Amino acid sequence: MPDNESGLLFPINPGTPNTLAGTMGELRSSHFHTGIDIRTGGQEGLPVLAADDGYIFRVSVSPGGYGNAIYIKHPNGHSTVYGHLQSFSKEIAEYVRSQQYKKQQFALNVFPPADMFAVKRGDTIALSGNSGSSGGPHLHFDVRNRNQDLLNPLHYGFEEIHDTRAPLAKELALVTSEIDSRVANQFGRIVLPVSERETYYVKDTIEAIGRIGLELYAYDRMNLTRFRTGINQIDVLVNGNLQLSTTIDTWTFSKARQFYMYINYAALAKSSQRFHKLYIDEGNDLDFYANTVDNGFLTVEEGEIYDVIVILADTYENKSKVRFVIKGKNDQVSIPVKNTSIPDSSWAIDKNVLVLKGAPNDTCTVFVQGEMKEMKPAFEFEENTIYLWNLKEGIADSFKINSSVHATNIKAFVAADTDYNLYDHMADIQFKKNSLFSDIYLNLNHQKDSISGTDIVTIGNPLEPVNRSFTVNFKPLKLPGDKDRTRVYIMYGNNPSFVGGEWKENYIQFDTRSFGTYTLLADTVPPTVQPLILNRDEMVFKISDELSGIQAFNMYINGEWVLMDYDPKKNLIWAEKPDNSYIYSGRLELKVTDNTNNETIYSTDLK
Repeated sequence: MPDNESGLLFPINPGTPNTLAGTMGELRSSHFHTGIDIRTGGQEGLPVLAADDGYIFRVSVSPGGYGNAIYIKHPNGHSTVYGHLQSFSKEIAEYVRSQQYKKQQFALNVFPPADMFAVKRGDTIALSGNSGSSGGPHLHFDVRNRNQDLLNPLHYGFEEIHDTRAPLAKELALVTSEIDSRVANQFGRIVLPVSERETYYVKDTIEAIGRIGLELYAYDRMNLTRFRTGINQIDVLVNGNLQLSTTIDTWTFSKARQFYMYINYAALAKSSQRFHKLYIDEGNDLDFYANTVDNGFLTVEEGEIYDVIVILADTYENKSKVRFVIKGKNDQVSIPVKNTSIPDSSWAIDKNVLVLKGAPNDTCTVFVQGEMKEMKPAFEFEENTIYLWNLKEGIADSFKINSSVHATNIKAFVAADTDYNLYDHMADIQFKKNSLFSDIYLNLNHQKDSISGTDIVTIGNPLEPVNRSFTVNFKPLKLPGDKDRTRVYIMYGNNPSFVGGEWKENYIQFDTRSFGTYTLLADTVPPTVQPLILNRDEMVFKISDELSGIQAFNMYINGEWVLMDYDPKKNLIWAEKPDNSYIYSGRLELKVTDNTNNETIYSTDLK
């Protein structure tokens, strides 16, 4: 059981056993979870208590993120955060509402003076809820130090939480980090199932050679809950010696996006599986690691045996072990494995390696700056022959499988540690220093939708994460007829997601933090507005927009602005009176605008 470092009060029903839906360091879909998610029995409206003496130094209201949230500063310099609240206590709510009316906006981030909202340990500061990006009623609770670095709340020894369950392991992945490395006679990322007996294990000895990285799909589950939670400590031992040690107990917000370097991003994007990388990849700047040998990579040599044990532990020191054996062997026997690096089409880029796929007995040639390079098969996979070209030896602009020629559309090598500008007839792209996590070979492809004729540009590999925004000047071959309503969208399958952009004569400029396929779509349909409740005391509307999404909404009664709360999960907005004596009466006008400035105005007379 963790020690109670400062005697914080459990903020929901203290003294009563409870369970969690999330823990600090848990791998989410886009981030490390920053605190604990305290369950509220599927209901809203439970009293939320201040965990210690202090004062409220920040209050935020947002349709996403933490939703309604309170931040308390404590005498030791630490702070606690309470998120996804249904409502604030009376005094705080009145202050927030006055600021919303003053600024005439729903979303708010305010910093009250230190002497305005002093709180004592156990004071009710709010009611629990489901606001913001919450997926169900609960209280999100953070603990932070004086620098606002995140701390693990479970180190404060809350007796309300009991956990004796050890982490679970599901799959092991082995990743070749060099073009000549192999696992089971394969190059790429090989995934093997993990079985459970007294410990977790891989059934067969794994044959490999060269420099290899290990990954593990694993997670924790606490007592009396189905939710997946976080693993805080991972140690990798090879032949009894520590190869890598990872501890997730604190980090700074400035490194939050490094989450994409800690996990295997491609596995997350393709299958939603969150694999822990048991090596420090290029571009990973996290401070989680200690006592590492060669950044956790294992160099497998001919004839050597490597007994590997991975020890997984949660905050409560419940531990699991995963054990497997790697044998160094050059002449490996091909066995059925799952290789996630095999391209779905005829080619893919795996870091600095061009992976080409053909059928048995095919011939393969790559073209590098006009020079032909005959390729020999690297290995066989299922019904395919795989060829590998090291892009460090030259960028292959195209390749030929038998008589079929394919363009790679690789335009440039882009280093992560410097500014880089690419100028092309399809699009100009400006990368700033550290826009990328690691060096890449950038592909850029332009095509037209066969049905609509819309220009489409594919930038980079969507399975490669981006650190910071880069700028694109997208130059369509044919300018749209309605530029005012036409914007950039990124495509997720057949689903467009609004990006935006600003027109500059014959091109549209936009910033993005994602590689992928971008297109231009015109949104000429205004938002829909549906009144649900309209009377002197209550006003509720359903608002939605089919393409670009809601940008703004403003309600006026007799020309005076009225605050509307917003829950985008339910597409609902509802009125909040400036004070309890206020009556909704007179001329009502609601303006709702989407992201391409289509506007719907709903008006009526309230009596």
